[in-house]
Amino acid sequence: MRSISKICATFLLLPSTTVLAIQALAAQADIYGESRPIVEIANGKLQGVASSGMVYFKDIPYASPPVGELRWRPPQPAKDWEGMRDASQFGQACPQPLIRGLNSELVPGHEDCLKLNVYGPVGAKNLPVMVWFHGGGLLEGSATEPYYQPFALTKAGSVVVTVDYRLGTLGFFAPQVLAQEAEMNREPVGNYGTMDQIHSLVWVRDNIAQFGGDPNNVTIFGQSAGGRSVTTLMTSPAAKGLFHKAIAQSAQQLPMRQQKTDKFGLLDQESLDAKYIESLGVATMQELRALPVEKLIISPEAFRLGQFGGSFIDGEIIVGDALPIFAEGKQHKVPFIIGTNSWDASFFALGQTPVPAYVKKMSESPKIVENLYSDFTEKCVLTAQIMADGWYLGAVKQLADSANKQAPAYAYYYSYLTPNIRGTHIGAAHTFELPYVFGTQDIVLQAPSQPESVMDKCIKIDQAMADARADLWSAYWFPTTARDNEVDKSISDQMAASWVTFAKTGNPNFDGGTFWPRYDIHNDVLREFSTREPSLTKYLFKDRVDYQLDAIRRMYGILN
Repeated sequence: MRSISKICATFLLLPSTTVLAIQALAAQADIYGESRPIVEIANGKLQGVASSGMVYFKDIPYASPPVGELRWRPPQPAKDWEGMRDASQFGQACPQPLIRGLNSELVPGHEDCLKLNVYGPVGAKNLPVMVWFHGGGLLEGSATEPYYQPFALTKAGSVVVTVDYRLGTLGFFAPQVLAQEAEMNREPVGNYGTMDQIHSLVWVRDNIAQFGGDPNNVTIFGQSAGGRSVTTLMTSPAAKGLFHKAIAQSAQQLPMRQQKTDKFGLLDQESLDAKYIESLGVATMQELRALPVEKLIISPEAFRLGQFGGSFIDGEIIVGDALPIFAEGKQHKVPFIIGTNSWDASFFALGQTPVPAYVKKMSESPKIVENLYSDFTEKCVLTAQIMADGWYLGAVKQLADSANKQAPAYAYYYSYLTPNIRGTHIGAAHTFELPYVFGTQDIVLQAPSQPESVMDKCIKIDQAMADARADLWSAYWFPTTARDNEVDKSISDQMAASWVTFAKTGNPNFDGGTFWPRYDIHNDVLREFSTREPSLTKYLFKDRVDYQLDAIRRMYGILN
């Protein structure tokens, strides 16, 4: 029998058209061998798939295609369709740049991408609903990525919705000429990706009962840019009443740009976008809308150089940064979970500045910082770790404490690494919790059969960062699991049970337990996902996190 590696090698050598044909035939054979349930919603009939105890409906339009005159406009209602719409296959991702090794299956994408996917257990009725917003820096990624299939979450008793929303300059864009047009139309401007997320929640409210979900019990959750989207929606007036609980995974809280004024050393959004449209050689909205979509995709290099600003404060959809809004108690008062990974600093590593420059920017003492981090051995990512202590772990503690004054709030620390990669990783890197939440350990990168060993972790990190600078995403950054490891399975069971129990009740303690307390910053107790049994951690990196938090509070004028 040929080895799996040889089979894969043979497969990769086939012409791309042959590969696509084989994939299409295999997918069609699987689909038509399964039950094909039918659901009717306001726009028409959908035919999905029932397989292995889960029912799913994919590629459902929740808004009209944002093309032509609707490019850079708020999402409009989805159009009705005639007859039966096949909902067995994913649609295309939203347009995004190619990052080799990361998202080749999503590129080039298509502007007609405002679609969502609904999953649930067979026989779902009045179940809690969980709405997922994917990560990717608001520049790349899609709900169609395989590790977002919610096997564990539906098995635990939830209906799950995964959403695609506009990315890059198609999703976050506000040159003055567009702002003037929006003002004439009396429309919000710029944060179209966020508006898409809000519009998807309207769709869920109006349609999810047809899929067995409870429209009065909706939990939003997301990771990275999706987690930051959750904290943004927690503070957006336009999202009020559209969800009832929220979970933010690895939601860094660096300051956002303002639309019209410079603040915190960030160029305002209108000026940033003015430079961009000048580089395109156009000036009017008519010319911009006439451009082919490939002309509007920000390159990875331009992203690294700060030529894409992401979401920004427009005063209507996004009214401010979450940290000060939560501190004032002005967020939506719903039960809340927020957490970080033990090496979320991996997200900051690719763009880190030298330590002295960052310390100066934050008005911190170099000597105090040196003392606080004297035991941190991987100096190649020291700035990233300093940043993560503030903008990840510090923000988790600050936001959870502020939220808990208004509604139950819980904080977690994800530190589990499957055993055979512990020799080469500082901790659980950014995104590493995803397969454990969704129950997709079988379909992500598998750990080597023997433990990895390296004398200096920075050797591996430096190589992975060099690859990224060459626009190649190293496998080093990929979520990695061991499908047959019993502790891996336990971590997934714990996370899925916690997330779904929270979606049901607003409290993540499953099976009647009381092990995960509400968070307050004085007791400083976080749930830690690290072992077979539920565990807690107290005063996590307290001295250095407190120091970083003090600097952040000074920046925002937050009273301790």
